[in-house]
Amino acid sequence: MSLMIASSLIAISLLRAPVLEFKVSATPGKDGAVTGSLTVKIPAGWHAYQNPPKSEFENPVVLSTATKKFKLSKVTYPKGEAKMSSGNESLVYEGTIKIDFVGGFEKGFKPGKKGYEATLDFAYQLCDDSTCIPPTSTAVKLVWKPKK
Repeated sequence: MSLMIASSLIAISLLRAPVLEFKVSATPGKDGAVTGSLTVKIPAGWHAYQNPPKSEFENPVVLSTATKKFKLSKVTYPKGEAKMSSGNESLVYEGTIKIDFVGGFEKGFKPGKKGYEATLDFAYQLCDDSTCIPPTSTAVKLVWKPKK
């Protein structure tokens, strides 16, 4: 009986999980380098924790790459806003945030037919005023043409 209740609660939780919107932009550099930004829209009523977090117990947003031979050399996170949560002050992101990055492929890497392609991984945990969903991540494709 308790297993059935637990699975029902998980199903209900998953049904109401918020959906983020992503937009990625890129400016090509030399030899597969790229400067870009990832814009993330967090649904109203939800927040994500700032990177770096204020507390070791907060799971901050993290932008990384899942593509071999492509490295992010710099990631710049915006400053979060102070918010009281469960009696503690946290620094959080709400609404739309923009994360800037610089990256590139290893020297000698040749682009494909579409140009350079890399996958960015956006890890996050969303919370509202009473609960948090389990940490998760979303893959975002980044494509750019070589600079001529």
